[in-house]
Amino acid sequence: MVLVPILGANLLSLKDADFSAGAGISAISLIVGFLAAFVVGLLACRWMIKIVNKGKLIWFAAYCLVVGLVAIVFA
Repeated sequence: MVLVPILGANLLSLKDADFSAGAGISAISLIVGFLAAFVVGLLACRWMIKIVNKGKLIWFAAYCLVVGLVAIVFA
């Protein structure tokens, strides 16, 4: 549900972006990064939904614990 607003916001920010040689990040780099993040996010969501549907919530709890600890340590 949140994918459409995120895509829209990113497209609007790309419209106003400066892709000249001095900007440091090329359009190709942004597109490749976006596609990589999209694919990995999609696979992660499918993986988590599959785990939750199987009813093995202990693995989901472990995942949440690890992600939460990483977020606390690196925040």
